[in-house]
Amino acid sequence: MAIKIRRNHQLSGICFLLCYDVVKYVLFKGLLESRGIDPLVFLFFDMVTVPGFIVGCSRLINSLTGEVMTWPRVLLWGIIVLINTLLPYVYAALAGGSQFDTAAWVVFWVLIVLMLANLVRTIRSGLIAGKH
Repeated sequence: MAIKIRRNHQLSGICFLLCYDVVKYVLFKGLLESRGIDPLVFLFFDMVTVPGFIVGCSRLINSLTGEVMTWPRVLLWGIIVLINTLLPYVYAALAGGSQFDTAAWVVFWVLIVLMLANLVRTIRSGLIAGKH
């Protein structure tokens, strides 16, 4: 039995994450301001990236569980998910740049490289599995 994420599941996921973003805003507004980050701009980036993140994740999950997609499409959706995941945090890193020390920047870039490596590994393993 293959898992299939349908549009109504995507809509539920989008609603949940939008509510979660508002809760994060309320809880962390003071912390963001103390770090030189405008909480409303962070909330904006956090909320506008939700649909792309949910649709991209559902496309990737569906492609891994039976829906056939070419590897360029899988790569495209993986990059879309990565961008939508990182955009609010890239803004926070740039806006609060003076608050970020060298160790924070190293961790930030290591996480980006690890996510990209995982995306490439997943695509390659899917291509190898598809050839057998």
